[in-house]
Amino acid sequence: MLIKKLTHNLGLKILAFFVASGLWLIVINYADPVDSISYSGIRVELQNTESLTDVGKVYEVLNDSDTVNVTVYGKRSFLEKISQENIHAVANLENITIMNTVAIEVYSNKNNSEIDSIKQSRAAVELEVEDLKEMPLTVLVATTGDPAEGYIQGNVTQNQNTVRVSGPESVVNRITRAACSVSIAGRTSDLSTSADIKLLDTDGKIVTHNNLKINVATINVGVEILPVKEVGVAYNYTGTPAEGYVVTGDPQADVRSVKIAGRAEALSPVKQINVPGADLNVDGATGPVGAQLDINDYLPDGVRLVTDEDEGFDGLVMVNIPIEELIYRHFNVPIRNLKAMGVPEGYDAEILLQHDGEEDDHRPTYLKVEVYGIKEDMQDLTAGVIKGAVDVAAYLEANNRGEGKEGTFQMELELELPDGISANGRYYADVRLTETED
Repeated sequence: MLIKKLTHNLGLKILAFFVASGLWLIVINYADPVDSISYSGIRVELQNTESLTDVGKVYEVLNDSDTVNVTVYGKRSFLEKISQENIHAVANLENITIMNTVAIEVYSNKNNSEIDSIKQSRAAVELEVEDLKEMPLTVLVATTGDPAEGYIQGNVTQNQNTVRVSGPESVVNRITRAACSVSIAGRTSDLSTSADIKLLDTDGKIVTHNNLKINVATINVGVEILPVKEVGVAYNYTGTPAEGYVVTGDPQADVRSVKIAGRAEALSPVKQINVPGADLNVDGATGPVGAQLDINDYLPDGVRLVTDEDEGFDGLVMVNIPIEELIYRHFNVPIRNLKAMGVPEGYDAEILLQHDGEEDDHRPTYLKVEVYGIKEDMQDLTAGVIKGAVDVAAYLEANNRGEGKEGTFQMELELELPDGISANGRYYADVRLTETED
């Protein structure tokens, strides 16, 4: 019975449902009720920023507060006509508060008057405001790596020596230097390249900030790569020590050779570094003469010294010229240590030593000589090691005695002395020449 009632006039009931629904839609559309729509991530436009920058201030947005979510309330017919592109959020920096906040105003650029109300996720932009600071910095260029073996780094050039940075005072105060680096690893020729400038703090860490500006971001850098070779150093001296003193050896120095570098055309002719005698003078000296010299002062143009940073060698050398006092001693050289050389054929020669011009058959059997030298050489000297000789042939030729060679002649003795020993004066002996019977 119930089913029959429900299905009775079913078509009319369905028709009634659709008619009712249509009437409801007509009523709703006619009434145009208020609804809402939400938009997220609306970027806040900061207006009149020059009100801060013109007075030497710089600002930074904190906590992403320049982004806002918005819900717009209005009649449905209005809401259907707008989109997120029509919703704008602005903050006028002329209205900044003492708390460094700026109120956010949200509106629609399309039929804004039809908005019933707007709700936004935040009311103000939060700013950090500081004094703007500018500072000049010298750009330091560093090289990394080592050139190929047999080469060193030469001069470094750059087209920009200084830069100017500006930004929040607290950020700029952290910057201690501007630097850039280039690699010269394995190079055998000059390098020319560009390098990015980095702003660094005292710990060498890079300083960055959205409001940090630099007037030049990159510079051009050139690095010389120079060949190297090793050459000896010759030390010369001038002058004469005081009387009774003598230079006993070559100048002694703690550096005998150095490495030098330069362009090939300047480096190739250099075979030796010469220290002039004028810089090492021993006039009147009674003891060793020492001096500190800088090898850099004696390098040819276009050549530079290769310093050894590990050893601490910077070109300074210590030079010492040994000077000692002369020791004088007398010796009686036995006549057996004297000999005649160059005796003419058919003659005998007998050394009689020197006499005072009168015939005397009792001539001395030794030669008294005075010799001198330094203590080290003189201390072991004895008369037995001193020898002498006369050159008979040279004497006869010098005196034109081609005939009549017999007789007694005074000839100069040439003493044979150990190294470092010299004779004080000239010594003579009488030499008797007699013709042999055969």
